[in-house]
Amino acid sequence: MPVSRAKPRKRLTREESQAQTRAALIAVGRKHFLRYGLGGAVAEKIAEDAGYSRGALYSNFGGKEELFVAVIQEEQAHRLDFFRSLLKEEPSGKKRLKKMRDAIAELMTDHDWIVLRAEFEVGALRSERIRQSFVEVHRQQIRDGGDLIRDLVKAPDVTSKLMPDDFIAVIINLAHGLAVTQRILGAEQSQRSTRNLIQSLFDHLISSA
Repeated sequence: MPVSRAKPRKRLTREESQAQTRAALIAVGRKHFLRYGLGGAVAEKIAEDAGYSRGALYSNFGGKEELFVAVIQEEQAHRLDFFRSLLKEEPSGKKRLKKMRDAIAELMTDHDWIVLRAEFEVGALRSERIRQSFVEVHRQQIRDGGDLIRDLVKAPDVTSKLMPDDFIAVIINLAHGLAVTQRILGAEQSQRSTRNLIQSLFDHLISSA
């Protein structure tokens, strides 16, 4: 009877190995930042739990703060991809608008995103390095979100009271501030109230005929 042999594992290129290391550190770092906060998370412990040395973290990110920014950037990229695919699947301007509204309301009541965004804001107030990263991420978020709204208002039955970039800035800042407060209050009813208020704000600023 022939002996079956396992296929030899493909040797990763240097770029693939680095990408794998970065992905693992980002995933574990995200868990630590959610649990301990940016100030409480420990770089060495993150690296250890990810299965790497302290040096691996510092060679890929330069430190805990840079890893945290990478976590935020990955979150932003995932959200943007989600919104783009969500709108791409729906040809109706009115339905696209409703999908966008409901998705934003869900995002702004997502516990993990609320915590990470709040940590990012606090970090930006305390660290000039993080503040600079916050500015870059925020500007990119406005550009990307503005593009989504610009695409929405191309539909003849959709109108906005604000310019696309201004609309996104209002939604991001007011909705997130509301979500943080309601999350601290803690009641399930508060979360529903947050979702309803965000949806109402959205409908007030942009609507369909």
